[in-house]
Amino acid sequence: MNTASINIPVNFVSTCEATLRRYFAAQTDAERRTILDHQTVQGLWWAIGFVRQLQTACMSDKELKHAIRLTHFRGAVCPAFPA
Repeated sequence: MNTASINIPVNFVSTCEATLRRYFAAQTDAERRTILDHQTVQGLWWAIGFVRQLQTACMSDKELKHAIRLTHFRGAVCPAFPA
């Protein structure tokens, strides 16, 4: 990521979308695994959706941690944001 702060929603979404573009452009499964590392495609989509619904210029530490947790989540149901 560049010098832009990841806790700014638009920057977080841009980073997730860039990862997804690289993933879908990859030619082999090995390349795809390398791009995602510990993230999941579904988790990235969930994180993008969560961050886009926030009505703030800067995410709180709790919101950022939840968004990052979503990118790594492997379950079948999107975890809710702990209030």
